[in-house]
Amino acid sequence: MTPKSEYLDLLDGLIYGDIFDCAITLDELWQYARVAIDRDQLSRRLRDDLVLHRIVVEQNGLYCLHGRTALFGERLTRILHARRLQRRARFVARVLRHLPFVRGIVLTGSTSADDATEGADVDFLVIVAADRIGTVFLLFGLLSRLLGRRTFCPNWYVNEESLATAPGNLYIAREFAQARSLVGNADALRDSNPWIQEVFPNAIRPPALEPDLKRSPRLQGLFEAVLRGHFGDRLEHTAQRVAAARLRIHYAGFGQEVPRLVAERFQAGSALGFHGYCHEQRILKAHAARRVQVSERLEQAHADVGSTQRPNR
Repeated sequence: MTPKSEYLDLLDGLIYGDIFDCAITLDELWQYARVAIDRDQLSRRLRDDLVLHRIVVEQNGLYCLHGRTALFGERLTRILHARRLQRRARFVARVLRHLPFVRGIVLTGSTSADDATEGADVDFLVIVAADRIGTVFLLFGLLSRLLGRRTFCPNWYVNEESLATAPGNLYIAREFAQARSLVGNADALRDSNPWIQEVFPNAIRPPALEPDLKRSPRLQGLFEAVLRGHFGDRLEHTAQRVAAARLRIHYAGFGQEVPRLVAERFQAGSALGFHGYCHEQRILKAHAARRVQVSERLEQAHADVGSTQRPNR
């Protein structure tokens, strides 16, 4: 019989989705499994495996854990809302690509994952030119506040020369794996982090939302010529001070200081993150707890299947 640990890794995408009250598709279940498996083989396992029948429910191409069938109808609503927000993201990206020092724009979060609740945001990860994180933060932050944070929410800025990160946790791996390119060399983010493929061996690159949308180097060149030199350096210095203050305010809202790793990456000029470190920690704890719950269900399912297959004396 298949080991319990393999079942858990096979169902990890389902377990993760359940934390967000989200039924998932076969493709999502396959891509976010923690064990390498052929998609058709996974489909057959879901159909034929007696243990999985006691854990997983399927309806119209969507999957959830037993006892969670109410999620089926809600997921369809979330997909439709995500598509509306993706159209907004494309429109906003067409404008923001002209701003100086922008090298790429990536859609992240639930909108990128086709799982947007009514209160979901259009979350952007912005790839910026070296030594200009503060300036881009200032420009994007001002525009976001003027237009409204529901229009777009820039919560992650990454230096184009520091796209590679040390192997991250499951939350970061999911954010990067499901991120969708909007502008410029955004796909370089995933290419620079091959460890994601180790976390999700079946994951494939999601299609770009704007495959032909490029940044605007000529117009950017004009803006950047003004914002370089002594004036640009002073602006960047001031912008970094504003960003540091904003970081403190952001994390104080969660009752804590700026996390050490977030502060170190910002001070090194590699990244500026407002992507919800506290939310990230809650999700990781919830995921670990949900795996324990599913593990207990698997033990019972193993016992039930074993008793039905045991020959009568």
